Amino acid sequence: MNRVELKEKAKKSLQGKYGQAIIMTIVFGIITGVAQLIPTFFKGGSELTQSGVQLVCALITAIVTSFFLLGSVNFYLKLSRGEEVTWQELFSKTNLWKVCFLTTILVNVFTALWSLLLIIPGIIASYSYSMVHYILLDNENMSALEAISKSKEMMNGHKMDLFMLHLSFLGWAILGVFTLGILYFWLAPYMSTATANFYNEIKDKK
Repeated sequence: MNRVELKEKAKKSLQGKYGQAIIMTIVFGIITGVAQLIPTFFKGGSELTQSGVQLVCALITAIVTSFFLLGSVNFYLKLSRGEEVTWQELFSKTNLWKVCFLTTILVNVFTALWSLLLIIPGIIASYSYSMVHYILLDNENMSALEAISKSKEMMNGHKMDLFMLHLSFLGWAILGVFTLGILYFWLAPYMSTATANFYNEIKDKK
C-alpha cells in the first residue's frame, strides 16, 4: 500500500474543497457538542441517579451522532472518488441512523472486550472494524453484523498498512497542539480523505 500516493491523491481531491470540509466539521462538532452538554443540566441527586443520567446522555449522544456520522464519512468517500460534494452531505444519510448506531455500539463492545486482554489486541480489533462505515455506505441494505464481518475480511492483511498510514500523520498531529488546535481543521479532512482512498484501494482488491 503506497502511503505517499494515497496522501497525494487526498491533497488533490481536497483542492478547492477545504472550505466545505471545515464547515461540515464545525457543524458536526456543534451538533455532537450540544448533545454532550446535556448532563450539565441534570446536576444534583444521588450518585446512582447521576450514573443513570450519564448513561442515558451517552446513549442520546450516540444516537445523535449516528444521524450524521455516515453523512460525514460519505463526504470524504465521494470526495475520494472525484464526485462533487458540499458540506450539506452531512445530512445525506440520516435514514441509515439505526444501522449506524447499532454498528457503532457493537464495534465499541467488541473492541472493549478485546481490550480486556491487553491494549494491543484492542488496537488490532479497532483496525479490523475500521471499514464498517464505508461498507455500510456502499451496501445500504447490509446489517451491522454483516458490515463488521466484511470489514474484518477486508482488513485481513491490511491492518498494519492502515496503522502506518495513520502513523504518518503523527508529526502534523503533534504540531497541531502548538497551534491551539487550528491545524486540525486542515489535518482532519486530509486524514479522512486519505483513509477513504485506502478503503477504495483495498475494496478493489477483495
